[in-house]
Amino acid sequence: MSALPAMTEELRRTLKARSDPRLAEATRRYFPTDIRALGVPNAEVRRIADAFAKERGLSPEDRLAVTEELLAQANHHEEVLLGFAVVRKAVGRSFDESLLDRFRFWLEHSVWNWAQCDDLCLTVLYPFFLTRTPALTRIQHWTGSRSPWCRRAANVALVKFVSRRIRSSSYMLPLDVILGNAHRLLSDPEPYVQKSVGWLLKVAAEHHREAVVAFIQENISRMQRDTLRYAIERLDPKQRKSLLALEYKTS
Repeated sequence: MSALPAMTEELRRTLKARSDPRLAEATRRYFPTDIRALGVPNAEVRRIADAFAKERGLSPEDRLAVTEELLAQANHHEEVLLGFAVVRKAVGRSFDESLLDRFRFWLEHSVWNWAQCDDLCLTVLYPFFLTRTPALTRIQHWTGSRSPWCRRAANVALVKFVSRRIRSSSYMLPLDVILGNAHRLLSDPEPYVQKSVGWLLKVAAEHHREAVVAFIQENISRMQRDTLRYAIERLDPKQRKSLLALEYKTS
């Protein structure tokens, strides 16, 4: 695409024109570490991306090229989200599973906070996996990434597929994938990775209660307190009390 630099510059100018200094300041306060924000709501970021792609008639390959260029040059939080927004409507039916390598690259080199990680998982990876559920079992190696956001994504990308109705059939993520991820990440030092472990176990407990409770009982001495409390959030009060008592005994 010879016009790629001009196109991405136009998108960035449009994004900056919609910025709100008050929202930018609120966004910066929301994150525990310093963040460069323009102050553009997520919904507006997606509207900008959709309008641009429609006006230009971008092919799936064009969308991917624009995304890569935006991510490579992003200086603000919303520019990362804009990159994901441009490609999100093209991943459902286009490309093949080699795109998983690009997702990992983005997580390791372009994502720098939990909101960007989750946006990629829930708006891009979700439609990608929705039409390729076998590929869900092929991102377990992300748990070994040096990037905490890639390790978090290894769980967050699975949450919506623990049990899901897809068209006329039902899909259930293999339990060994869920517990395998949790086991590998139980000692992870990053708080947002730990939160993703608790999130995945919490959702899994709705469909595999006995197995999840057994996993928690077996590994409770290794579980961080916040991870445990998140994981047991939807259990009945008696089970929660029992597991919290067990945690106290092993601490």
